[in-house]
Amino acid sequence: MGQRRLARERAVQILYSVDRTGQSLTDALVAYLELQDEAKARKVLHHFTVELLERTLEHLAEIDRILNEVITHWQPERVAIVDRQILRLAACELFYFDDIPPKVTLNEYIEVAKVYCGAEAAAFVNGVLDRVAHMRGAKLEAGSGYSSERSEARSENVREAKV
Repeated sequence: MGQRRLARERAVQILYSVDRTGQSLTDALVAYLELQDEAKARKVLHHFTVELLERTLEHLAEIDRILNEVITHWQPERVAIVDRQILRLAACELFYFDDIPPKVTLNEYIEVAKVYCGAEAAAFVNGVLDRVAHMRGAKLEAGSGYSSERSEARSENVREAKV
């Protein structure tokens, strides 16, 4: 398993902790490291994990707004907690990590979902992230700022995620 995949998995675990406990990111990182055995603790947090968590939390309101917009036929608050963290991190990568190809992000988080949530959840994550990736494409085409109207027009051409 690659370092980035491991970094993403750890980010899911830590974001889950932040969400469930209300801890600050710093406190959650410290708690996570304390749970690791000492020899592993020094190697456990890849810089990508921390950067991904920081950006996700910095843009959380916008990320949640985007996810709420694309999750149809399902109330966003009913999305399983781990699925929600996976979707948040993946949406952050899609919108705020321009150096990572969207296809890589989708594939990585679908694999993470398979590990942590099972095949059915991975299909759900795939459907949602496909729509988020198309929104990102609409944003880039529109130039600066996110265009909801343009995204809706493109979404009609995108297969409906049955979520």
